[in-house]
Amino acid sequence: MPASSFSLRKSGSMAGRAAALALAAALALSQTVPAQASFIGDLLFAPTYDEDYVPSTYGSRADCRNPAAGPWRGIVGGRKSVDLRTIQFSREGCFQTEAECRAFLNHISGYLTLVFTAQCSRR
Repeated sequence: MPASSFSLRKSGSMAGRAAALALAAALALSQTVPAQASFIGDLLFAPTYDEDYVPSTYGSRADCRNPAAGPWRGIVGGRKSVDLRTIQFSREGCFQTEAECRAFLNHISGYLTLVFTAQCSRR
């Protein structure tokens, strides 16, 4: 008789684990449905991508007209092909460190099809 009570306890343990696993799965799935709905809503109603956009430092802390902008001046210029047009761009930013200036050059260069100039210098 002790062997049968052991097997009952073992099967009860398995049933409990299965129930706990099912409950955990149900809770996890209930949490992902609103996230998916939000993701689809973002895709449908978010602003569309603007191919002409290249970030600017105008009015930011990196604006070179700002006296506290920093001693490192980064200039990047180039062009971008949009549809059948080619648009010229140049951007300037001033930063506290050379590393920030180089990061700015790399970031802006990623928006351009062809980069003519990209340099950091102390002003």
